[in-house]
Amino acid sequence: MKKQGATFQKIIVPAVIAAIVIYLIFSAWNGLRDPYSFVIVYADTMEESVEAEGWVVRSEMPVSGGGSGLIQLKRNEGEKVAEGAAIAMVYQDENYVDNQEKLLRTKSNLGALQYATYDGSPSGTSLEGQMMSALSQLRTASSSGDYSNLAEETETYRKLVLRREFLVSSEAAEQMNAAAAVLYTDYETLLSNQSGTTEITASRSGMFSSHLDGYETLLSPDSLVGLLPEGLAAFDQLVPKSAEGSLGKLVTNPVWYYAVSLPSRFAHALSPGQEVSVYFDALSKALPMEVESVGEIQDDRVVAVLRSAQNEHEAGDLRRESCRLILESEEGILIPKEALRVCEGENGVFVSFGYNAVFRPVKILAENDDYYLVKANPKDENDKRILRSGDEVVLASAELYDGKVVH
Repeated sequence: MKKQGATFQKIIVPAVIAAIVIYLIFSAWNGLRDPYSFVIVYADTMEESVEAEGWVVRSEMPVSGGGSGLIQLKRNEGEKVAEGAAIAMVYQDENYVDNQEKLLRTKSNLGALQYATYDGSPSGTSLEGQMMSALSQLRTASSSGDYSNLAEETETYRKLVLRREFLVSSEAAEQMNAAAAVLYTDYETLLSNQSGTTEITASRSGMFSSHLDGYETLLSPDSLVGLLPEGLAAFDQLVPKSAEGSLGKLVTNPVWYYAVSLPSRFAHALSPGQEVSVYFDALSKALPMEVESVGEIQDDRVVAVLRSAQNEHEAGDLRRESCRLILESEEGILIPKEALRVCEGENGVFVSFGYNAVFRPVKILAENDDYYLVKANPKDENDKRILRSGDEVVLASAELYDGKVVH
């Protein structure tokens, strides 16, 4: 038995090895004979862009803290402030703060009750319509995440609810009238104790921000006029001013600017009014901007000034920033260069359809070393030869034509 097992191994093992070798040789030979390979193509984007560094500049002015005392801000971050409106209150001590908070609560409650009990306030269908509108505004704010007017919208809805309660319940009406009388007396008392406070107001209208970096008075849009690369580089030598004693700043114009230095070869690619995208590294996102001006070339570089009246909240903390300036962006389908064919004067690719190859005409949008970015290019609306993302494109060293068997 031992001798038979050894003989079996001597016969079977070499046979298995020989079969594997023959299979590998056949597979390689068959691969060489088959000139077709395939690749799935997908939608993609090609960009012409340049990396740059520059400065964000806006119209802004610091708001002084108004000397010693206890300061209470009355504005939220990013809130619009009218000229002459209060930004903060300065109190002598904490008692004045408590008094102010009570005064504001009393005033709010009194106003709501006075609205509810006033004969000229809405009633009937008009009241119901206003309530539905106010509730809709609250839902919109909640779904969009925009809470900038939440306090006002909530107060409006509260007044309308109290008004309806006043109209439908005589008992509620009596209680509201009595409460309004008490609140009015409280309000007058609190108002008489408002001495010893100082109000800090806005000298100009603008958007309030508590973020200060010391460049507010050193840089302005006027400093960008006729700016050369040498002048932009000099911004690095500016010494930011101390923000001590300031409450924040007012951004007095929603338009903000971004000045960047670029190699001079990009000067021809930019013109005033042109729309570009700027990918700010600090934000990890691209913001749309418009070319304001392109300066004179100096030492093989040029300053481009971009502007935007959007996204001022996102750009509020930007100052000296690195970016990728996207000059041009094309969306299409990415195909290997070797897939492109010319069939009866049309550029296109052959797509695997069942066992056969079918031609799909394309238009070249952009290219790099290895790929074309293309889009479908049918002759007319009745031409069904459309290349789509996800199609299997044929790569072949042999001749291809419509209907050619490739599988």
